[in-house]
Amino acid sequence: MFNPPHWHHKNIKFPKKEIDIVSSKLKQIPIPFKNNCFTTFYQDTLRPESIWYENYSEILEDILSSIGIFQNGKYDYYYWAQLYVDGSTHGVHNHVPNSDISFVHFLQVPDEPLFRFTNTIGDYYLPKQEEGDIICFPSWAWHEVITNKSNTERLVVSGNINITDMSPIPLENSN
Repeated sequence: MFNPPHWHHKNIKFPKKEIDIVSSKLKQIPIPFKNNCFTTFYQDTLRPESIWYENYSEILEDILSSIGIFQNGKYDYYYWAQLYVDGSTHGVHNHVPNSDISFVHFLQVPDEPLFRFTNTIGDYYLPKQEEGDIICFPSWAWHEVITNKSNTERLVVSGNINITDMSPIPLENSN
């Protein structure tokens, strides 16, 4: 059975009022692709998800602490919001070569899960994805968003973490 490396970090929900504001502002962004997905990935100025900057600084510190990188390494990161309306999709892709760890934070989800990992030959894996869930995975893992066929909008914040330096952990002398 196909099961790519990934882990659920935590379930962190933001206030509905903030989610509604971000969704509303995302709808003002021109759609860059045929997939009907509103995204700030290509935006330099309009970044409504920046209201959560402090939240994501803490979330990413927690993610990296849980795997031993925060204490022993340096990193940078970036994140963006994506709003999927009825008919939106995002084809198979990965996030290399510019990152090491990727994440998706599910802020608003339809009943039917849309995010899935794939091995690009037809096998796929649907991880649990409830509102507030954060999934982390190696950036080389292939994934996609299947077509949203509901009237429920799907709002996520996705991001990449680039490890820029890792300090070696000193070995303890067993004598």
